[in-house]
Amino acid sequence: MKFPLSWLKEHLDTDASLETITDALTSVGLELEGITDPSAALKGFRTARIIEAKKHPNADKLRVCRVDTGAGEIQVVCGAPNARDGLLTVLALPGMTVPNSGAVLKKGEIRGEASEGMLCSSRELNLSDEHDGIMELADDTALGVELGDLLGLADPVIEIAVTPNRADALGVRGIARDLAAKGLGTLKPLPVPAIAAQPLPGPMISIDLPENNRACPVFFARVIKGVKNGESPAWLKQKLQAVGLRPISALVDITNLLTLDLNRPAHVFDLGKLIGDLTIRPAADGESLAALNGKTYTLEPGMTVIADSSGVVSLGGIVGGEGTGCGFDTQDVLLEIAYFDPLSTARTGRKLGVLSDARYRFERGIDSGFCEDGLAFATQLILDLCGGTPGPVIQAGNVPDTRRTLTLRLSRCGSLGGVDVGNDEQARILTALGFGVTPTGDTLSVIPPSWRDDIEGEADLVEEVLRIHGLDSIVPVSMAVEGLPPLAISPAQKTPDPAKNACWPGAGCSRPLPGPSLPKPMHSRSAAGRTNWLW
Repeated sequence: MKFPLSWLKEHLDTDASLETITDALTSVGLELEGITDPSAALKGFRTARIIEAKKHPNADKLRVCRVDTGAGEIQVVCGAPNARDGLLTVLALPGMTVPNSGAVLKKGEIRGEASEGMLCSSRELNLSDEHDGIMELADDTALGVELGDLLGLADPVIEIAVTPNRADALGVRGIARDLAAKGLGTLKPLPVPAIAAQPLPGPMISIDLPENNRACPVFFARVIKGVKNGESPAWLKQKLQAVGLRPISALVDITNLLTLDLNRPAHVFDLGKLIGDLTIRPAADGESLAALNGKTYTLEPGMTVIADSSGVVSLGGIVGGEGTGCGFDTQDVLLEIAYFDPLSTARTGRKLGVLSDARYRFERGIDSGFCEDGLAFATQLILDLCGGTPGPVIQAGNVPDTRRTLTLRLSRCGSLGGVDVGNDEQARILTALGFGVTPTGDTLSVIPPSWRDDIEGEADLVEEVLRIHGLDSIVPVSMAVEGLPPLAISPAQKTPDPAKNACWPGAGCSRPLPGPSLPKPMHSRSAAGRTNWLW
């Protein structure tokens, strides 16, 4: 799981340093894998202004540019068609390495004119595929500013390892919740958007979901008409690029943002490409799906699919279909938020060999109680970035009832975990993690939140208290404790037997035999060519 520090701070109000945060992540069981600086490759690339761009005397397609670096003037020969007087752009100086090509810049002459640097395009800096000209910056941009700082890329990206039981830590908000419980700050409130749904013209789409469908117990959807899909704004692109995702379009990028931010996978269908109503059902023998990843999958009976009148349009909880995907010409969409069973999702994903962010989360067990609220967050993002008119919520099935009450004896942190944690601190930690806590004498009555399906008993509650208190506070103890059974293997039995490690004659080894010297072996060869050793 990767996330920039600034993204974490959108959910966590904290003044803690990067080192304090990363130490705390490991302390609560979210092991630090590494920290990267996205701006490192852009070190030294700075803003500059072209004072004058005149035609090269010896080349029709080149211009000789007089450039203000903010610390003086230099001359640069440039072939970009948009190099012009007054343009604010990006300058690289001799000795620097161009990220896209790996070329090291040197001073030189181009067709007889000195060139003391390079004016850069976005593609040369690996910022986009744009290469029709050099970068064009806003007229009010200051000179001599590091490009990484200007673009907000000087933002460390943290990568952590997440154990299979911690699906809630596969969203940035879940990580922020752990750190807030640890005492590194305050978890910011996250109010659910109030969507003003309106009646929409045309027939309403319906969702057919059989009762008690274990593979997909609940399915939420909403039609949004009149959207305008296009490129995402810079802030959204930067977020996705920082964690290694390629921006595609605003509608698709919104679903990726929701997945990473709130651990809530979503899918958007192009409503104009759907034929009839939707059905959530097991796949039939011989059905197939041309998926959004460019591959076609032959499905097996029993795999959970979403289908319209024409056939399968999506593989539930794993990957959508190419035929109903959204493009820049999409005008009306059907937004889907559903809950898919972890075991069914994992089984299907393994059989087909499909790896996706959605599958990775569903098979670990995401928050089944965050479907309708997740739909509201996704809807608001679409309205903000793409516009449109939202229809009413469409619901099929029911949210699984995961509510359960567990009992935690306050003495168990010491007897089971080896660390004595105060009674009030145990209640505080569990409450901060989202558990419902009611003290009853020397026990706590605890209701796990819907996003923690992995909490099944008292030992799990002890683990939650201890990891927030600090796994590093558990003192190592020797296994030689009174009351434990003796070792199964005695020290004498653990001593290696030299005879087992000896290399005997005939095995191609000349190492001497252990123990007393033995007579030199003799051998004869049988008619079949086999060597017979004689002693």
